[in-house]
Amino acid sequence: MAKTLEILVDGKWHALKEIKQKTELNKNQIQQVIEFLERYGFISVDKMARKIRLDKSVEKFLAEDSTS
Repeated sequence: MAKTLEILVDGKWHALKEIKQKTELNKNQIQQVIEFLERYGFISVDKMARKIRLDKSVEKFLAEDSTS
C-alpha cells in the first residue's frame, strides 16, 4: 500500500494499469488496496476512466508531513 501512496502523492490521476506496473501487485491485490483507500477516503476514483488520485485533504496532509 505504501508504494501506491508514493505514486499518488503527486495529486495527479493515475491509471490502474500504471499502478499495477509500478507496484508489481497482482490484480486482486490492487483491487484490495484501492477498495481500502477509497473506503477510508484516501483516494478519489474515476471508475469510468479506471483512474485514481489521492484525495486533496490527504495530499495536503502528506505534503505538510514531508516538510516537517
